Amino acid sequence: MKLYLVRHGTASDVARNDAERELTRDGREEARIVGAALAGLGVRPGSILSSPLVRARQTAEIAGKELMFPGAVEPLDELIGNTTTPALLKVLRPHASHGEIILVGHMPSLSEHLAAMIGGARVEALGLGKGSVACVEMDELRIGAGQLRWLMRQKQLRQIRS
Repeated sequence: MKLYLVRHGTASDVARNDAERELTRDGREEARIVGAALAGLGVRPGSILSSPLVRARQTAEIAGKELMFPGAVEPLDELIGNTTTPALLKVLRPHASHGEIILVGHMPSLSEHLAAMIGGARVEALGLGKGSVACVEMDELRIGAGQLRWLMRQKQLRQIRS
């Protein structure tokens, strides 16, 4: 199975609280680029799971639209942050048969999950900028079982979008 770890797009600093921060115009464009680039790579997710925070949910919905994803984006509290990677992998098990899963979340937890999935790489080396995507291939959902296939930032994604 392939997991696509996506960091949300650029969000406004103006909101009643952190959970309600919406994407900026640039953030919406970053999300469109994520979806278009993944579509150009032939990604066909069986699930799109997102942190329920507004900026992540908006990123997931916009990317899903670009991918012509027929389902609904599912909220997943484990993508907010402060969740261990084993706990995240456990809640992904029901989705494992889908083949490709997109996970939209936040830093620094996305980099921490990525490092744990691929066997403890240095978290600092796996920074995901806003609107970046990492692809991890896993035969089974367990710590260290993944292989990092690629990590692309907005600049690379812009070059490959369809």
